[in-house]
Amino acid sequence: MTEDPSAWMCHICNYRSTSEEGIACSRCYKISCRQHFRTVPLLNPESGLYEFVRICALCELKDIS
Repeated sequence: MTEDPSAWMCHICNYRSTSEEGIACSRCYKISCRQHFRTVPLLNPESGLYEFVRICALCELKDIS
C-alpha cells in the first residue's frame, strides 16, 4: 500500500497542491503558496538584531496598518 501525499491549501487564495510544498507563516503559522509570501527583516527585541522571516501577505498587511 502506498501513501498519497496530503494536499495543502493556501489560506489566502485557496490554491491546492500535492506536488509542491506550502510554506508556513512565521507569525500566524498558516500555510500559503509561494505567491503570498515575502521574506522580510524584522527586529528581534531580545538580541537587538534583524532577522529574516517569512510572513504571509495578510500578516504583512497587519504590520503596515
